[in-house]
Amino acid sequence: MAAIKQLLTATAISFSISLLAIGEATASFTFTKIADTKDGFTTLGSNPAINNDGTVVFSANLDSTNSSILIGNGETTSTITDTSGIFSLFGNKPAINDSGTIAFDGNIDTIGSGIFTVSNGLTTTIAESSQPRGAFGVPVINNKAAVAFSSQIENGSAIFINIDGSKTAVVDTNGSYSDFDGYAINDANTIAFSARLDTGERGIFTINSDGVTIPIADTTSTSKFSFVFPPAINNPGTVAFKGILKKENGEGIFIANNGTITTIADNSKDFSFFENPAINDVGTVAFKGVLKDGGLGIFTGADPVADKVIVAGDALFGSTVKAIYFSNKGLNNSNQIVFYATLADGTGGIFRADPESEPPNTGLTSCN
Repeated sequence: MAAIKQLLTATAISFSISLLAIGEATASFTFTKIADTKDGFTTLGSNPAINNDGTVVFSANLDSTNSSILIGNGETTSTITDTSGIFSLFGNKPAINDSGTIAFDGNIDTIGSGIFTVSNGLTTTIAESSQPRGAFGVPVINNKAAVAFSSQIENGSAIFINIDGSKTAVVDTNGSYSDFDGYAINDANTIAFSARLDTGERGIFTINSDGVTIPIADTTSTSKFSFVFPPAINNPGTVAFKGILKKENGEGIFIANNGTITTIADNSKDFSFFENPAINDVGTVAFKGVLKDGGLGIFTGADPVADKVIVAGDALFGSTVKAIYFSNKGLNNSNQIVFYATLADGTGGIFRADPESEPPNTGLTSCN
């Protein structure tokens, strides 16, 4: 694989937005453009991920035949790999760790697919199949460069972990599980995953490097949940997830720690529904929320004003936000948040929200 190619260099473009509640600024963010369709991209992947340095990885198309995976920090944007070489197609959910190693899934020109990493311009094959894309699930990577991914196996599927080139099936469908929905990994090589059970119920579990499985939440008769969604996990081992409630006929964002489940936000008041919670090592939980009044945005708690990061209708780079997409790999330990947004002027872009410790004195406020 060729060395990383420089795509563009630009001065970081950012501005401050004060979030107002009853006339007082409750939170403040500086928004930096990572890339948008004005930079020559025809489309950008809607699932960017961020590491603790604030570097963002994302997929993009430069035209109808050239797809790429890129990194950006608001000052430079560089191509990591593209379809001019051995690859013909990429998944749109790449991952990045603090060393800058990228994990991604993709098709190769020889009519096959695989899981790959790129580090310092060197591409490494983690797993490969003669089948086209779909044989593997989306990879996740931790700061020890361990890569977790799901794969089809004989008579079922499994979640694997690759450590220093050695692949091990962590959990599979030969036991009590019938399918896996999603998974995440932390630096202790603990994997949090959601699964459908042979009984028809669903659950979220963690499995550590010693093979010990701990149930986190489930939909059994004694549970308050009727459905649970793929989890996120931080290094202390706290798991964040979306769950559908039984009796209340509602849903919410929850965290689980040492057997205790805590509600971060639910739809008993302002919110209608939620997507893709992310959690960092300081315990911040960020998620996409849709409000009962029809608004949507990214939030860090139950108060849609005080805990707002950005919502549809806010001003952003000369236009206003129309739609927002956020993944569970979109939050880092500095509380920086990366997201994809479409703007009212037709632009699609990837942006990073950088929290400020004090409200700025610009006098510029958001538009709601």
